[in-house]
Amino acid sequence: MNKEEIYDSQISPLMQQIIEICRGNGIAMISSFSIGHDGEGPNGEDCSNLTCTSHLPDGDEVFDERFSKCAVTIRQPVRLSMAMHITTSNPDGSKTLTAII
Repeated sequence: MNKEEIYDSQISPLMQQIIEICRGNGIAMISSFSIGHDGEGPNGEDCSNLTCTSHLPDGDEVFDERFSKCAVTIRQPVRLSMAMHITTSNPDGSKTLTAII
């Protein structure tokens, strides 16, 4: 079995339960699985970068901003490079910005 088949048969049924619980209780969530495998899909598509991502809003239909940013990053093609910025709030009230490129 390849990763996609394992996801479909074993993980997806559990994720459906988790999604149902989250929706029923207004719990925002994001999850993503890298299920790519070597070879082509049934329509000849490249399956090496295949992912399955779920992104749900809270009970007020508001998406968590952090999760939305993650979803954008996850959905971008792999060939793009990303930069991360970290802001540290120091005890004296100053802030330090660190960029990782």
